[in-house]
Amino acid sequence: MEGLFIVLVLAVAVGIRVWLHSVDTSRIREAAEKNNWQDVSISWSPFAPGWVFAKGERHYLVSYTDADGNKNQTYCKTSLFTGVFWRDKNID
Repeated sequence: MEGLFIVLVLAVAVGIRVWLHSVDTSRIREAAEKNNWQDVSISWSPFAPGWVFAKGERHYLVSYTDADGNKNQTYCKTSLFTGVFWRDKNID
């Protein structure tokens, strides 16, 4: 019975993480569209720069093509109750 409880807790934890990833990627895609980025690719990056002091924030590496056709990469962080914060300060 105790083993079943552990499996159930792990399944719920994985389910929540998958749901959070879906919410995060949707939020990041919306922010990327506001910047007119195309071909947006989002990868979870748990050890991105700044992860040490993160409090409940999840970090992602975002690859995209800008309006001039240049391919770029940048890191961002987000959480359930905040917006998307890009590592590069010149990005809206």
